[in-house]
Amino acid sequence: RPSLAAASAGKKVGVRTPKNYRRCLCRAMDSYSARANTIFCTFVTVLGATAALNHLSAMLPQFEAHPSTKLALNTVHDLTVNTYLNMDQCTFSFNLDYDLSSEFNWNMNQLFVYVVASYNETSNVRNEVTVWDKIVKNPQEAVFKGEKVLVEYPMRDQFKELRGKDVRLHLRYRTMPITGLMYPKESGAGDFKNKEEYFRDGTIPEQQKKRR
Repeated sequence: RPSLAAASAGKKVGVRTPKNYRRCLCRAMDSYSARANTIFCTFVTVLGATAALNHLSAMLPQFEAHPSTKLALNTVHDLTVNTYLNMDQCTFSFNLDYDLSSEFNWNMNQLFVYVVASYNETSNVRNEVTVWDKIVKNPQEAVFKGEKVLVEYPMRDQFKELRGKDVRLHLRYRTMPITGLMYPKESGAGDFKNKEEYFRDGTIPEQQKKRR
């Protein structure tokens, strides 16, 4: 209805009838922006549903992974004090044999594989040090066998409590699917005991010394 103020001012005021309102509504619904919004929402919905089905399909029994790992210490090369950082530092090599190829399926993008050294009974409540890592991008790279593999990152302790400690090596990896959640897993472990005194056997290659 026209307002009283507009009527008193002598102005013409349009009256919106139900028929005119329906015409305006149809024109708004048929606009390019409305159509683009409908197409985009449909695309996102279909994409999300497809991604969820892709992730769930990788959990079928026929895609269950059966990784195998052998991990053991080869040699402790040194146990010294890093004078620059003022920490205990231990460098060692290990023998590693693993097969993680069964983790790959149509939804697996890559694996992040790493070796962790853990030890307890120190000033820290929990001690875990990543000493080696590798990115695996296909089933062929998921099969590895190496002897005398030198750590990439030395094991260090800021309280200088590495001497005489029982150390456990863990092979862990994180699945990185194309769509879905990432899961950390552990496939194998090996134990060794550190030396009671500082020492250096002089067998670390020169290029490894420079890298550290």
